[in-house]
Order: sequence, then C-alpha cells, then structure tokens
Amino acid sequence: MSSMIKNRLKLIFITVLFALPVMTAWYVYKNPELLEGAKTKNYGELISPAIPTTLGDYFIAGDADVSHLKGRWMAWHIDLDGRCDEACGQSVHMMRQLHVLLNKDSGRLHRIYLDKADAARGTTKPELAEDKELTIFVWQQMHADTLKGLVPNLLDGDILLFDPLGNLMMRYQQGADPYGIKKDLKLLFKASQIG
Repeated sequence: MSSMIKNRLKLIFITVLFALPVMTAWYVYKNPELLEGAKTKNYGELISPAIPTTLGDYFIAGDADVSHLKGRWMAWHIDLDGRCDEACGQSVHMMRQLHVLLNKDSGRLHRIYLDKADAARGTTKPELAEDKELTIFVWQQMHADTLKGLVPNLLDGDILLFDPLGNLMMRYQQGADPYGIKKDLKLLFKASQIG
C-alpha cells in the first residue's frame, strides 16, 4: 500500500472520528423516543413541557404583595381540602427543614402555602402563621380548578416547584424526602444563573 493511500485512510478515519459524535447527537435529537424510559437524576416528577403561569391567577389577590416573589424559585404547598391535618403540618415542617438544608442557597427559594380557607374570614391556620418565612395566600375552588386543569392528578399536600420565570416545572408528593428535593434544587440552582 502506498503512502498516499495510507495518508488518505488516516484522513478519512480522523474525519469519521470527529463527525461520529455530531451525527449521533443529531440522530438522538431527531428520535427522542430513544431516551424515553431512561433513568433521570431528578427526585420529583418533572412536568414536561414546563407550564408558564402567572402567580396572581391562583389566589385571591386583595392587598397581597408579590413583588418579592418575582424572579425567584418558588415551592407551593397545595391545600385542596381547606384543613391542614397532621400530614400537612409535617409537610410544611419538612419544607422548613429543607430551607435550612439549602444553607447559603436558602434565599433563592420562597415557600408559599395556598390555603383553601374561608375567603370571607380571610384568616389562616395558626400553625402556619408561626412560620415567618412561609408566605400564605388564600385561594378558592375556582383557583384550585384552574391549577388542576394544568396539573393532572393534583393531590392535596402536593408541592409544586416554579422556576424564576414563573414556569411550573416539578411536582413532589406530600411526604417527599427532603434530601431528594434538596438534590434537585442544588442541581437546578447550579444550572440556573437567575433567581
């Protein structure tokens, strides 16, 4: 074999070597079903595609100040039945502990409790009022129905995660492991430069 043919074969080999990853990525991009069922790193249930929302659509606005929530990560506690039982109290407590676990990143996450209390009373449960870092908004059945239309199988006690742009992106069931949620949030905070 002449040196010219050897050199051409080397050139072809190098070209294929560099083109192969690009062609593989393009093929997987065009055939996303190949990745379905693959194990992901997230602990919570990923809502895909993310659902764009406006915070004010889900509670009785009144005099509520939401300016401090814009551009921040938010975790919403969902109260569908109007009472915060023992499991609900544990969920709120767990999220408070998660706030401590986040350490220096704790300021990036705002916790919100959507309380299906009697709107006419305008009062919230005393056990929730003790948590100074928990923002409590009152909502009604029409607000809950709107959210249920966006998130199928929404349950009482679920925790919904919103990104700084207001997109609903993850759901955690009541009683979720705080360390799993912490891992998800740390990965999201690391990848996100906003919020």
